[in-house]
Amino acid sequence: MKFTRFVLTIVLPLLMFLFLAVNVLNNNIQAFDAYVYSMVSKIISGKMTIFMKFITFLASQQFLGIICALVFLSIFTKKQKYSFYAAMTIIDISLSSIINVGLKWLINRNRPDILKLVEVTGLSFPSGHSMAAISFYGFIIYLCGRFYKGKYKNLVIFPIVILIALVGLSRIYLGVHYSSDVLGGFSFGVLWLGVFTLIIEKAQEKHV
Repeated sequence: MKFTRFVLTIVLPLLMFLFLAVNVLNNNIQAFDAYVYSMVSKIISGKMTIFMKFITFLASQQFLGIICALVFLSIFTKKQKYSFYAAMTIIDISLSSIINVGLKWLINRNRPDILKLVEVTGLSFPSGHSMAAISFYGFIIYLCGRFYKGKYKNLVIFPIVILIALVGLSRIYLGVHYSSDVLGGFSFGVLWLGVFTLIIEKAQEKHV
């Protein structure tokens, strides 16, 4: 089980990210990106744009900053387990954001030169929103899987998975990221989450 988890959450996402990064650096993925955008752009409409802007906001620095502030208050709860995971949530979001900035600087890919439905700045690969969606909402899924034993667990997890996918789609729809940026953000987000949760569990084992 541990080996399978290691492969699925660290090895495969790392290989996926490296594959995408190499192809981005060598300009070998434009045709794929163009095809995906041509498909996504067919659903552009006024109402859809409003919806996609809302979805993308749910993985924005502004929204996650609010989440961190609210979670920070719960650190002072009397229940040590809750305060520990509250602190881990803040660390998860913060380090993920810092790592993403470093990766963007390293790859140095400009954003798409297409119709942008929102104003953005900065570099493109990997998508920060996509990576943040995996890091934060993926961490919620991790906590649900680990601690929630109710029979409706999948009813909680499934909408979160859909939300993560929609965040990635929204970045392509809004014209601010290539599809390969989104896949890069997803793959490194899974990698980061896999490493982060393993570190948490190892740290807890030492204090048992």
